[in-house]
Amino acid sequence: MPEGKNKKFRPVFGGRLSGTLRVLGNEENNGEGLLFLGNYMALDHSRGAAVYLDALKPHAVLICGKRGYGKSYTMGCMLEELAFLHPAIKGKLASLIIDTMGIFWTMSYPNASETGRLKNWGLAPKGLETEVFVPAGKVEAYRKRNIEVKPFSISIRDLSGSQWCRVLKIEEVSPLGILLVRTIESLREKGHHYSFEDIISEIFLDTRSDPTTKGAAENYFRAVKAWGLFSKEGTSLSELISGGRTTVLDVSPLENENVCAAAVSILAGRFYAERLEARRSYEKKQMGEKPEGKEFPMVWLFIDEAHIFVPAGRESLASEMLINRCLRQGRQPGLSLVLATQRPASLQPDVVSQSDLLICHRLTSSDDILALESSRPLYMQESLRTYLKKMGSEKGAALIVDDHSESVHMVRIRPRRSWHGGGEPSALEPYAEERNEEMTVQRSK
Repeated sequence: MPEGKNKKFRPVFGGRLSGTLRVLGNEENNGEGLLFLGNYMALDHSRGAAVYLDALKPHAVLICGKRGYGKSYTMGCMLEELAFLHPAIKGKLASLIIDTMGIFWTMSYPNASETGRLKNWGLAPKGLETEVFVPAGKVEAYRKRNIEVKPFSISIRDLSGSQWCRVLKIEEVSPLGILLVRTIESLREKGHHYSFEDIISEIFLDTRSDPTTKGAAENYFRAVKAWGLFSKEGTSLSELISGGRTTVLDVSPLENENVCAAAVSILAGRFYAERLEARRSYEKKQMGEKPEGKEFPMVWLFIDEAHIFVPAGRESLASEMLINRCLRQGRQPGLSLVLATQRPASLQPDVVSQSDLLICHRLTSSDDILALESSRPLYMQESLRTYLKKMGSEKGAALIVDDHSESVHMVRIRPRRSWHGGGEPSALEPYAEERNEEMTVQRSK
């Protein structure tokens, strides 16, 4: 790993440095805009120097590992670090996580359960200022559980007729599919937003379909309306994201994976388009022109359970946008993508090859290891399997492959400062104190 001078830098969140600064993703970084990931893990598993990830430039990151070994936890650490950056840098960045499991709303609470472990790292519990969005139709269900959320919806007009067919699992060439495509495209051509009632009215105005097909189409759209995700106008980007904010988009109430993929595709496409425009404004500014309006921030888009959105062997509604735009082209306009999965073998192979940073927690499935091995860079002196064997079974340990500096690192990820909602529940946890007392009594007899 290239080493940089560490003259003025003082780590904000702990981590001891010995005269050098180790930054993944940008060896030219002189100590600004750093995300503290953890510490090097020596062969005897002792803790070494601190390891940081550059946040000044965009990155494509893949986090993988078997269930329970730290994927979501590591994503949470990165979100924390972005939220705690210096205001001058933080204000130019925005973070949004697609939460498929409903576990990231807890980040607004301090991690009181690991106070001792945090103290050993020179850290203290601290919650984040987050905004949690859920499908508009599910807001009341969350508020009844005393979870403060905001409504999120997608404009009905954002989906084409073909996309609606895929969401509803209808063949485009079937009589019903033909009616849906014809109806949606007719409304979209008018150039304004429309409601489900407008769609249903348009369906019954169609003179080329029979009453049975029209009735089926009406039933489908009335069912979609009940999902609570789509509306006439939709949530604007300015409501959802802006410089310095951390946003959680909880899509866990949506059971239909096609719907989740459609939502991710639309959002990612809007982020990409806004960043392209912001990049043009930046270039004009560099040439001496005065920028117009407020610049859209550089976005860090986090997606948990990534195999749902970029699956191997088939295309989801989000595949093209995430791979062809965000992964292959997103870094140039300033869009970072962080994907996490426990099933690398079920992930589109381009995700592995296009990521400039791989964070690999423990893996034991041969298929998953082979999926990562297939894109193993030449600078890795040993096989991935060998590195994973050396890493052992410690939770939180990670093998990091940094394609930017062409280097490999064994790191122990730091503890979370905010509450982690992704741990596995245990039937014993509510009675842990009583159980410990009982065991103490038994040992004394």
